[in-house]
Parts: sequence; C-alpha cells; structure tokens
Amino acid sequence: MVNIIIRFIWALFIGTWLTPIWYFFGFLFTALFITAPIGIWFFDRIGYVYSLYEDPEKEKLTFSKAAKNLLWFYFIGWWAGFLAIAVAELFIGLIITFPLGWAIINRLDKIVILS
Repeated sequence: MVNIIIRFIWALFIGTWLTPIWYFFGFLFTALFITAPIGIWFFDRIGYVYSLYEDPEKEKLTFSKAAKNLLWFYFIGWWAGFLAIAVAELFIGLIITFPLGWAIINRLDKIVILS
C-alpha cells in the first residue's frame, strides 16, 4: 500500500488529467469487441491510475464474469462511466468535496464494468 501523502500528490498532479485519458482508451478498447479484454484490463486499473489505489478484494476474472461485465458495459456502463467521471472531476475541483471525487474515481471500475 502506498503512503496516503504520495497518493494525494499523485492524484492532484497526475491522476486528475490522466484518468479521463485512461477512461477514453478503456472505453475505446471495450467498445471494440475484439479488444474488449484489453478494455476490461484498463478499467480494472483505473483506481490505480488515479490515486495508486489497489482494491484488496479484487476477484479473478472468469469467462462468465467477463461476459456479464461486457453486457453491463454495452448497455449501462459506458454512459454511467462518463457521468461518474464528469461528477468526480467536478467534485475534485472543489477542496471540500475532493474526497468524494476521489472515492468515485477509485470505484469507477465497479461502475463501468461491475469488476
């Protein structure tokens, strides 16, 4: 686990601009059915890209879980992710709501692909 001060500095100076780019590439790869596993990999690591956060309870990906994740992404996840990123970036812009924006970004993989 990375020190919270380093995570905060990373999120403030790198994570805020890198996360939307990472999300875009994850969206692009997942939208193209052939490269969907790469897109799922992108979304699985979006919390780490934003604030060096690793979920200790992450499960292994199985075929049935991947199929469920892709169906969720194609019907609900893509627009819910765009909405969550917009709200999180708005919250990150305000000092008092920064922790809430941080929490939304760290859980973005669960919003987009139910990971």
